[in-house]
Amino acid sequence: MEMDIMMRIEGHYPTMTKKQRQVADYIKDNIDTMAFITLREMSRELEITEITILNACKVLGYNGFNEVKYEIRKYINVNRRIGLYKQNDYFNTDVPEYELNDKERLLAELCMEERGLLDEFSRGFDSRYYMKVARLFCEYPKIVLCGRGMSHIICQWLASDLAGVRISTVVVNTELNESVYSAIPSLDARTLLVAVTFPDYYFMTDQIARYAKKKGAKVVGITDSSDAGIAKYADELLTVRSTTRMFLNTASAPMALINLLVSAVMIEGDMERKDIGKEFGGLF
Repeated sequence: MEMDIMMRIEGHYPTMTKKQRQVADYIKDNIDTMAFITLREMSRELEITEITILNACKVLGYNGFNEVKYEIRKYINVNRRIGLYKQNDYFNTDVPEYELNDKERLLAELCMEERGLLDEFSRGFDSRYYMKVARLFCEYPKIVLCGRGMSHIICQWLASDLAGVRISTVVVNTELNESVYSAIPSLDARTLLVAVTFPDYYFMTDQIARYAKKKGAKVVGITDSSDAGIAKYADELLTVRSTTRMFLNTASAPMALINLLVSAVMIEGDMERKDIGKEFGGLF
């Protein structure tokens, strides 16, 4: 069996020098963010030379730092995805036999569940807070939307609506390595990162938010609960429940959130244009 990077660290650890072990420990303790970090950043964080890090890579059997990062990405994808599908048995949407005795009643109950999610969202809706979040979309020159699966679809919908009010965005599918790594360089203090993560939550979405925050970006989380992992990294958090007995994620309530958020952005944008017009003597 091919040895993954963790196996190699375990096998070579006893013969490594103190500083090489420091590198190995850092890799093990920061396995998710290691996929993003540069050689210079790691050197600075560990306060050891880049040459020492490269020597540790060679001890582990790799030709350079980029090979280590590649193996880390491979390790993450293989191990996390296997765990994901083993744990999440709730993808089964078979309807129990006893529910099918009265199909019309069942469908009516599902309709009420959908309505219940929307009613709950409406009752907790805070228009002042949504206007506060909307201002961020008008203030930041770079906007990155990220998510996977259903959350990625919501990102695409949000991007389409924002394009209608002339706000450009980049949409990142956090399940695709090339999509993630192409967006990494743009994450800085001028970036607004919108991380959309509904069940089943995807670890890479949280890690991008964590990395973006570390780089000084503003992070907005959109999810189903304040207990979701993204809450740890979000500067602002918008929540709406999304689960019915039939669907892990129904689109109705999350799309209502998106529609109201973009409506707030439109209102805020109109206010800004009116303010500019007043400032320049009504020329706009």
